[in-house]
Amino acid sequence: MATYKGIQGYSVQNLATDPTASEAVGQLFYNSTTGKFKLGTEGAGAWSSATSFTRVGTTDGKFCGTSTATLFAGGYAPAAVHSPPLSMDYTEKYDGTTWTEVADLNTARYGCFLAGTQAAAVNAGGNNDQVISETWDGTSWTETNNLNTGRHNMGIAGTQTSGIAISGLTPTITGVCETYDGTSWTNGTNINTARYSGGGSGASSTSAIYVGGGTPPASALSETWNGSTWTEGNNINTARRSCGGFGIVTSALISGGAPGSKSVTEKYDGTSWTEVADMATARYSVAACGTVTSGLIGGGNGSPTPSGLTQECEEWSDPVYTIKTVTVS
Repeated sequence: MATYKGIQGYSVQNLATDPTASEAVGQLFYNSTTGKFKLGTEGAGAWSSATSFTRVGTTDGKFCGTSTATLFAGGYAPAAVHSPPLSMDYTEKYDGTTWTEVADLNTARYGCFLAGTQAAAVNAGGNNDQVISETWDGTSWTETNNLNTGRHNMGIAGTQTSGIAISGLTPTITGVCETYDGTSWTNGTNINTARYSGGGSGASSTSAIYVGGGTPPASALSETWNGSTWTEGNNINTARRSCGGFGIVTSALISGGAPGSKSVTEKYDGTSWTEVADMATARYSVAACGTVTSGLIGGGNGSPTPSGLTQECEEWSDPVYTIKTVTVS
């Protein structure tokens, strides 16, 4: 057995209860209630189970906001769960624990654009190449000025007053990009490679990233937007479409996708994409929002259920803080 009598100059805190895991990182302490020495550690990012949607069989709806203040709108229920197939007008909000249904969209849709926060968002486009645009004030949806180019399965970035809708289907693939200022949509510079159902994220209409997408079948391309120019960067490692993306132009994450059903997750540091922890449920056509430290993905196709759909949501945390009991032998 090791001997420690020569070690001097280090005191160990005696605590009745454990501190929070994030506060304890790197600290050794003694829990007098349990009679155990413990150590706070910091690990790599990981997915964990979150509360499932209240709606059954939701695919191709969208999230915006944060992982603990999420807005969900739109979606699709195929014949496997609803006869006849249904475009959804549902809107739900999530507080990190519970989903609550709120006021419906005025126009049901899926594959739409949704950007902003739980209290202020914009929804536009959707299946059947819709041009309709609606804004959310935290209570209800109000129709506003239409998109210039009706389309669906766009890349999404920004906020209710500074958003950008990237590429998509019209139903043919288009590279058209439009920015939103809270009132009107304005045509901007086309993306270099037109595609659909990629992972879009970014803080505003002048700072965005769009990765993957259908070309078809699937692309590994990654492009960033600075408000005037699209620039191709390093590719993602796994080509995919119908993936979920969140974050900002220098710190982003994507997960899931097709063809097939993917659980692969990649993280972006502003230069390169690196594979990190997989989701528990492989899926595509997901909803996603958040940051690289705390994100949320939900719904989609690919779950091993009779309908092929999932209500499951998963939360991303990076880093993961843990308090471990110290054992000696």
